[in-house]
Amino acid sequence: MASEAPANELSAAQKLMQKHAEAPHHVTVEDAPDEDLPIRSSAEASSSAEAPAPAPKAAPKQAAAKTLDTQSHELFPELGGPKGKAANVAPIWGAKTANGAASNGGSRSSTPVSGAATPNKPSMFIPGRNVESVTLDPQYILSRSQLKRPIPDIIKDLNRKSRATLSMNTTANGRYKFDATGPQDVAQQAIKDLVGQIGTRTAIKVPIPQSARAHIIGKGGSTIKRIQETSGAKIQLPKVDESNPIDEEDDDATIDVTVEGNALSAASARDQILKIAEDRSANVQTKVRGIPAAFYPFIAGQDNAFAQALAQDSGAEVRIPPLQAYSTGPAAVTANPGERPIFAPAGNEDNHIQLAGDRAAVQKARAEIERRVAQLHRELAAEQLSIQRGRHQFIVGDRGVPAEQFFADTGCSILLPTDEDDDVITVIGPADEVASGLEKAMDLAMGMQMSNLDIARFHRNAPGGAAAHASNVTRYLRQRKEIERLEKIYNTHINTPFSEGGALPWELYSREGKNAIRAQSEITGIVNAQPPSRMSAIPIDPFFHQHLRNNISRQVKNDYGVQVVVPEASEGNVPVLLVFEGPDPANGPYQLPSTKPTDAEIRAFKKGLEDAQKHILELINKQEAITSAELDVPAKYHERLRRFIKKEQESRKSDQIPVRVSKNGTRITLRGPASAVESLAAKSNAFVEQEKEDEKERGFTLSFDFPQKFANHLIGKGGSNIRELRDRFDVEIQVQDGKVELKGPKAKAETARSYIQNLARTLADETSHTLKIDPKYHRELIGAQGSQINRLQTRYKVHIFFPRSAKSADDEQSNVDVEEGAKPRRQQAPDEVIIRGPKKGADEARDEIFSLHKYLEEHSATATVAVQQKQVGSLIGQGGSALDELRQATGARIDVPQDRDTDIVEIQIKGTASQVAKAKKVLEEKRAVFDDTVVRTLDVDKKYHKALIGAGGKFMPFMFIQTVTNCYRLQPSRHCRQGRWL
Repeated sequence: MASEAPANELSAAQKLMQKHAEAPHHVTVEDAPDEDLPIRSSAEASSSAEAPAPAPKAAPKQAAAKTLDTQSHELFPELGGPKGKAANVAPIWGAKTANGAASNGGSRSSTPVSGAATPNKPSMFIPGRNVESVTLDPQYILSRSQLKRPIPDIIKDLNRKSRATLSMNTTANGRYKFDATGPQDVAQQAIKDLVGQIGTRTAIKVPIPQSARAHIIGKGGSTIKRIQETSGAKIQLPKVDESNPIDEEDDDATIDVTVEGNALSAASARDQILKIAEDRSANVQTKVRGIPAAFYPFIAGQDNAFAQALAQDSGAEVRIPPLQAYSTGPAAVTANPGERPIFAPAGNEDNHIQLAGDRAAVQKARAEIERRVAQLHRELAAEQLSIQRGRHQFIVGDRGVPAEQFFADTGCSILLPTDEDDDVITVIGPADEVASGLEKAMDLAMGMQMSNLDIARFHRNAPGGAAAHASNVTRYLRQRKEIERLEKIYNTHINTPFSEGGALPWELYSREGKNAIRAQSEITGIVNAQPPSRMSAIPIDPFFHQHLRNNISRQVKNDYGVQVVVPEASEGNVPVLLVFEGPDPANGPYQLPSTKPTDAEIRAFKKGLEDAQKHILELINKQEAITSAELDVPAKYHERLRRFIKKEQESRKSDQIPVRVSKNGTRITLRGPASAVESLAAKSNAFVEQEKEDEKERGFTLSFDFPQKFANHLIGKGGSNIRELRDRFDVEIQVQDGKVELKGPKAKAETARSYIQNLARTLADETSHTLKIDPKYHRELIGAQGSQINRLQTRYKVHIFFPRSAKSADDEQSNVDVEEGAKPRRQQAPDEVIIRGPKKGADEARDEIFSLHKYLEEHSATATVAVQQKQVGSLIGQGGSALDELRQATGARIDVPQDRDTDIVEIQIKGTASQVAKAKKVLEEKRAVFDDTVVRTLDVDKKYHKALIGAGGKFMPFMFIQTVTNCYRLQPSRHCRQGRWL
């Protein structure tokens, strides 16, 4: 608002002050505003400070009759000094510097845009004399009967209490203008206090993108709480519709935020909300719904050319989902021959085109896509053709061509049905290209040779029907992955269709007919080896299927040699199948037989199947009758109820089958043994009722002090600890500036407080010891895989930290490391070991580590003895007996390296000084004997061996003694080696 100074509003003293302030060296020129100029809109006020175009005056009564504009910054002014670029909102009133104009490089204060006159300010700036102004319509001021005292009396009272000076004037158009002179923050608070006492309460609705809701609330409600505290207004957001969850990636939907307060507080809260919403929505993400998925490749263009051009032209990011060749429903339906097809839009469960970027760019891209979609509706045609279902896989997909290549080659897209009973393919494209696309699809489908193999004919007289037995064989071979093996070996695809009566003939597809013939030959042998006597079907309630699969099938295979084939969920209501295989071979996996069984084998089949069936039915019959119960639970309690049920199920007995839980809307279904269902249903109902009661106390808050230095412990790494506490106690937890605030039901909040305060006491008792230990002892102190230190940490409830360089990769994986939420690791010297934990435990752990260290020092004498690699075997002895004997005799630790690639081996000796010396002496003596040994070999004709040895080897002792004697006589300084021909 331009400033003006009517003479009848200024006292003589004020006029004199202005004259004194207007010194020649501070002269400024300011346009004199015209009172008859129309009020500027907020948009005009924010765009420029130029004078607006004249407009006809409106009578006061007409103005009063206007519809209330809750977005008007004129009617709902806000407080504050000049602001940066905000949410396209111009401030209604703000801090005025005393000069009222930008002079000598100073920034000009923001001016009111309410249209009311504002007195001229002195041209000279006086520090601490800011003027805050607000102009209000009479409708936003309480009537005299509603006010406790007249407004002048309220102003006088505030002037006595505040360092700012408040004044009130009435403008020419009947509005009330209030000024506060003083330091900026004091003046602003004075205006807030005044309007808080005289202003009427009103409620306005502020529309924001639905995706900005979480940002308005803030973490734990911190943002909305701050807005309410700073503005003084009450803010309410609509409740979340649990049945229609918010799509965080879609910025199209909006919600209305209700702001309640006086004109000043409501405007302040509104502007802060809009600022957050604009910051959040400067870049938007949205999904383009209602477009048929069949159009996606045509919108993207070949090689994604159209999508790239659209992104470049609009400046938005465009993501178009790839075409899914298989569709659960027809994407294009031809109503009648000669008529245009009707394309069904993509459903909620399908992927949608996504746009992201600047809002204007996104809108431009959306408009272009919608134009393109309208064009495709006019131009695209669709043709349908029935092709044998088994051949669909050879058109597009893993066994055909990629869907993108089909589109590039033909200019058409193709959709294949997923329904087992549907064999109609749909080709979509421009009218002049659909025919060629259909031809291409037929060529691909018929490019594979196909042959049928009716496995039911191998056992025509099977009890229950040949087709039913063929179905059992097919299920068994599928579960055993035998069909997959055949497909890989023969490069042939095998389709095994089913009908209600059983298995249909198998379809074998191959590009080379010889491969299919070879596959048929092996399949024939396998099926002949699976007579009805090898299999048995038993109907079992599907509830027990998972229990059979996880807990019973392996035991049955080990005890009875019977393979249990449990139906998959997709197979529908089919019985459990037992197949006799016999015990697993010891030399590898079980191999399916390919020959007919003998009569003896058939008798073994019968015995094994009967015993296995009896065992399974006994286990099942021991279980209680299966029943179900339904609970109607509001959606907002589902997540909490899910966690509760999970906890209850984990605490069940090991032999009890868990209750199955399913959800449909707000209905929760429990199915399982009667007693378990009854118990869990009662507990769940009680839990939900308690949650409903707790919901009434969700606004309860509890605050208490918590040492700031332990805040990281409470919060944990990435907030992990505090999330766990929130789930555990079902309360919101905020930690800030040495305070913890709990919000939730009173009882739960008090329980959480007790736990957190106990944690604080535990942390306060924590102490830390730094031990100086030579790094060469660290590995033995840690132990293998950290076993030694883990034991100490568990026993004394402390953390023990070794320098990282001292640990191996395996040791580093032990918990000799800081846990989540603990204090950050400081740098450790190579000879430092840090112990941290409760004082008593830390002291005891320190003493034990010192004792162990002292022991290691006393037993750390070392020595090495180098021996020849050839001697190592004799030193170790059979099964290590010789080495163990030496260890026991000396008490030393003796380690022989495993390396066998070197000629010389260094044996490590460790222990006390005396133990090491004794062991070293023994080893060196053995080494000397070995080194002085001379070996001579004589070649003696084999025919003399018997005579030399003698009957029963009677000459051997004499020969040995004589040889040793001769050896000493010839070479007294050397020893002869025993048992050799010398």
